[in-house]
Amino acid sequence: MKKISVLCFVVVLATQVLWANLGAAASPDSEKKVKLGLAHVFTTDHPVHQGALRANELLQQRTNGRIELQIHPAGSYAGYKDAIRAVRMGALDLCPLDTAIDFYPASGVMLGPYTFKDYDHWKKFKTSAVYKEFIDTVSEKVGARQLSLYMFGFRHATTKNLAAKTPEDFKNFKLRVVDFPPYPEAATILNAVGTPLPIGDVYMALSTGVADGQENPFTQILTMKFYEVQKNLILTGHMLAASGMIISNKAWNSLSPQDQKIVSEVFLIAADYIDELVISQEQKLLEDLKSKGMTVIQVDKQPFIDRVPIVLKKYPEWVELYNKIQAVK
Repeated sequence: MKKISVLCFVVVLATQVLWANLGAAASPDSEKKVKLGLAHVFTTDHPVHQGALRANELLQQRTNGRIELQIHPAGSYAGYKDAIRAVRMGALDLCPLDTAIDFYPASGVMLGPYTFKDYDHWKKFKTSAVYKEFIDTVSEKVGARQLSLYMFGFRHATTKNLAAKTPEDFKNFKLRVVDFPPYPEAATILNAVGTPLPIGDVYMALSTGVADGQENPFTQILTMKFYEVQKNLILTGHMLAASGMIISNKAWNSLSPQDQKIVSEVFLIAADYIDELVISQEQKLLEDLKSKGMTVIQVDKQPFIDRVPIVLKKYPEWVELYNKIQAVK
């Protein structure tokens, strides 16, 4: 009788341990609701916003609604620089990072002139060892995890009256450029005079003559309605508008390993989705800009490409990474 009692006690104890272990496996992270804040400066019809919506959809599908994004578009949370600062501080979870040049000077080459030859070159770069090394280095230097890289098209020049085709044509031309490095090098490569302005001021600057022209991808030219104050679209293709999504270390470290894997995979898919969206829509965007009255001007890019050494001389820290990217086949 005594042996039976001991046996019962052992069975009960084992059962309790089993249930405790099952409870531990099912608890904290597998049931916890996670809401990640994501802020960007683009309009809701921009590919980056569409990519964020896609990421949110995938996150909810893969976690049965447990993880979701709270998306703040069009600068409604903060401007570009302030959003990055908030992510690094852990006050915001996610935002785009165009360039890590302030933390990792060599990374500025990603927005350098003619770093990428075409979209095929970009795709091959994203499957290369150079890409993985770059992502890891940016994460370390910025103090926030780089999840992925995407692009939203090659940047082209627009002008109000000047039908420019060569660097000589752009001499003394006041070109609005993005107001932080290395974007102003667009003026260097075109041989123009850079006029740094935030995106919200560009339309008025073009209207009033503060700037004679600007440079952006088709998407931005269309969504910002620059075609209303610019006549010529000059296909210089001088820079690939590349960017990526970063997540704060605070948010990343709060996720379980399983959730980290899901978030990583989802933002890689979303980045590729943005790429494909841009490529598939490019011809339509060009036709839309033509229909809005813009005159499309084809140029020989080689005279502009020949000016790349001028920029590399200003940024010698770019050279090694530039050469590695150029060598990607």
